[in-house]
Amino acid sequence: MKNFFRYFTLAVIALLCFGAVFAISSQEMTVTNWLYPVVSLFTFLLLGIWYLVFGSPSFKTRIKRFFITLGLFILTGIIGALLLRYDGSTSGSSFPKFRFVWQESGTGAPMETPLLQSDLSKEEQRVIEAAADLHTVFGPDLDGMWPDPTFATDWSTDPPEFLWRRAVGTGWSSFVVSVNRAITQEQVGDAERITCLHIATGEEIWHYDDPETRLLLVKEENAGARMGGDGPRSTPTIHETRLYAIGSTGIANCLDLESGKKIWSRHMIEEFGGETQRWGIANAPLILPEKNAVLIAGTDSVKGESGVTYAAFDLETGDTVWTHRGEGASYASPRLLAPGGVRQIISVNRESVSGIDPSSGRELWRHQWKGQFPKVSQPHLVGDNRILVTASYGVGTRLIELTRDGEEWKTDEIWSSNRLKTKFSSAVIHNGLAWGLDEGRLAAINLEDGTKVYKKEKFGFGQNLLFGDSLLIQSEPGPIVIGKIGPDGFTETGRIEDALSSMTWNVPAVAGRLLLVRNDREAACYLLPEKE
Repeated sequence: MKNFFRYFTLAVIALLCFGAVFAISSQEMTVTNWLYPVVSLFTFLLLGIWYLVFGSPSFKTRIKRFFITLGLFILTGIIGALLLRYDGSTSGSSFPKFRFVWQESGTGAPMETPLLQSDLSKEEQRVIEAAADLHTVFGPDLDGMWPDPTFATDWSTDPPEFLWRRAVGTGWSSFVVSVNRAITQEQVGDAERITCLHIATGEEIWHYDDPETRLLLVKEENAGARMGGDGPRSTPTIHETRLYAIGSTGIANCLDLESGKKIWSRHMIEEFGGETQRWGIANAPLILPEKNAVLIAGTDSVKGESGVTYAAFDLETGDTVWTHRGEGASYASPRLLAPGGVRQIISVNRESVSGIDPSSGRELWRHQWKGQFPKVSQPHLVGDNRILVTASYGVGTRLIELTRDGEEWKTDEIWSSNRLKTKFSSAVIHNGLAWGLDEGRLAAINLEDGTKVYKKEKFGFGQNLLFGDSLLIQSEPGPIVIGKIGPDGFTETGRIEDALSSMTWNVPAVAGRLLLVRNDREAACYLLPEKE
């Protein structure tokens, strides 16, 4: 009977372990990967108890071995805590990365690293003629979709040409482009910096610093902030002769595009109260032509009289035009859309999606869309009156229908699906399908009902842009991949294997035939092949 219980309990422990692993993996969410170490520790503990009860040696020997093993385990943990320090994430899966305490942080390349240029980059006029303006992240409509490619998409016989590569400070910003200028945001020491580079050569034209401004100076006590790395998250917006930018801690700047000189500045957190978002403000500024204003995202939450979700500032003076209190900002950038023919700001908020009157900041409607973790992806207008929103962390995708009766709006959930869970990237829409990186794998769902149509290639937690029927993917490890999408899936037509060489969450920027890529270490520029 003792042998029966010995093997029966061992089988139960094994079943519990494998059952827990299966349950975690079946969720298809990397955030639940944190449960694997918990399951492992719990399994080892159960095996230790099993050994105490059913082990062959004497009970005294079993007790001795158990506590020796436990002591060695605790000692290893203490030594590890003394010698190692947490240094952010290994990837978008949020698994931790450690370094020895005497090593420098693994993020950021030395700023004195020399600029690497190709002979082609010295042909400035030819390169500039191949460029086009890109005034906002994700393109002019902030949706990451272009109806037609501005370059040849078959790179097998005509690959992209390398122009330049340079070190950059930490941060997850992208680039915007005007004529010969490419502008991004980065962290340099304890200063948040807006940097303007010559698009053909990569050489710096100007930079503007906000000294003593750094996300981890504000949020370092929060392990979640360090998990996401340091530096700015947002991408500037260009409007006419000015540049508008928001830093990770809430400082909004208006700069002269030509010189980089400050015209005005506002501080969303100091002026309106509240606190910055847990992983830093990431929303791109939005131009509101109706009010000659720029919309800037605000605080993490709104409590009592403290905090605002958005503030609109006069483009010329920086004076406050209106504020929208709401419930607190998330990490997606607001868009100007016209569901039901009514032009409005579509905003993904902390726990909802809403429509806001761009002239007054008045909320037109709100649809509850709760989730404990960040919502990063851009909202899309589907048809005349439906809004598609996507997120990760178990939230998934939802299609919302808007109907209007006079001044009253009503929202209805058409369907929800966990078949497309975008974490740092956004979905794109093509021929009735929504495509995106579902927990790191390329996937497509049907817009009619949210059912899975395709899921295969693993690119990690990178980014994607759509040009006609060609999907350009910035993979998380660094390579750029392009391919055709259709009912049968994804067919690769080219790649830049050495585009970047470390973890990349930044959105690539395509300005005409120029491709600008960057991460928290380096930036590079490529000339894409010309269309026939």
